[in-house]
Amino acid sequence: MVANEKLIAEFRTCRGPFPYRDLVRMLVSLGYDEASTGGGSRRRFVHRKTGHVIRLHEPHPGNEVKPYMVRQIRDVLIELRLI
Repeated sequence: MVANEKLIAEFRTCRGPFPYRDLVRMLVSLGYDEASTGGGSRRRFVHRKTGHVIRLHEPHPGNEVKPYMVRQIRDVLIELRLI
């Protein structure tokens, strides 16, 4: 659990791009499951208890989530009191 806490702390203070796989790992640790969306790079994460949905595109060709998406996701997770 310590690794997840470090990841969340890093995410809370992140000002630049954030690694996509770390974002997925963090969302899963917070109770989100990746739901099937069909094909392509679209991804949907649904919280197991609340049903809250986070939609985003898996970054390509790189593997980092852009700073504006990091801010939006962080704001929502703080509002929901998950981080």
